[in-house]
Amino acid sequence: MKIIYLGQFNNPFSDTTEKHIKNAFESLGHTVIPIDETKFHDERNRILEEIYYENADLFFFHKGGWRHKMTPEQLVEFLTYVTIPKVFWWFDKISDKTVEQLSDGRRILRSDWMDLVLGYVDHGFVTDGTFVRRHNYKNLSVLHQGIGDETLDYEGKFNPVYAKDITFLGKIYGVRSDWVADLKREFGDKFEVFNNVFGRNLKDCMASTKITLSPLYPTNEFYWSSRIYQMVGNGGFVIHPRLEGLKEEGWIEGKHYVGYKTYPEMIEKIKYYLKHNKEREKIRTEGHKLCIQRFKYSDRVKELLSKI
Repeated sequence: MKIIYLGQFNNPFSDTTEKHIKNAFESLGHTVIPIDETKFHDERNRILEEIYYENADLFFFHKGGWRHKMTPEQLVEFLTYVTIPKVFWWFDKISDKTVEQLSDGRRILRSDWMDLVLGYVDHGFVTDGTFVRRHNYKNLSVLHQGIGDETLDYEGKFNPVYAKDITFLGKIYGVRSDWVADLKREFGDKFEVFNNVFGRNLKDCMASTKITLSPLYPTNEFYWSSRIYQMVGNGGFVIHPRLEGLKEEGWIEGKHYVGYKTYPEMIEKIKYYLKHNKEREKIRTEGHKLCIQRFKYSDRVKELLSKI
């Protein structure tokens, strides 16, 4: 299969999920022609020509350039000219009525984007299972993220930079600011925040820190981000919100990760597992094994292709 893939392939502040997915398609024997999303608006006529002349079999995208001058209306107009199967995979939460600002200054609900674009594609995939359960779109499915296949053969090495008892990896914004401040007051220098840690550095981080935390926000019972796959899949011990959807996916609390529902419970679990090294290491090992067996991006791409 020849796939025209529209995405952000050169974001220095991201793990660049698109590269993992491109690699997964190619590892399964498919040809991928990457198109830079930042150029979509200005070069969409050329991209249409490329779709035709390359005899492509699939047009695959995420948000369709809406942060790079491409409005949803322009996207669906473009999609009407694409005669091959069209599929998107959306990673962010939709069910909480989040409003996004478009490049033209307008504000739009993510759910409105879904309602508009789903009428012009063959299938859509989202990570927000709550949104799917609340609606009855016939061409929308849940597909969570995963871990890249590229560094599976690399074992993380101890790095003193990351040698902390407790870490959080990610940006600090909104309610996370108070959450991080509370953890700093509780644990002092034992707790550290790292950002923009990817690839082998992420594996080294997971090999060097005892406990990695995942906050309650923005999860709900059937939505969670890629954090659990990135952290556990790269060898980390993770304390993560306890969610029904994780259970349905095959995660066993206390075997693959440690769950919590409230801030006091999270603090209790942190203190317990800092003292119980053998239990912590057993969970770390079992979680890592689960991820590499079931949640690689090559596994996700196989599932995606099976539904289209």
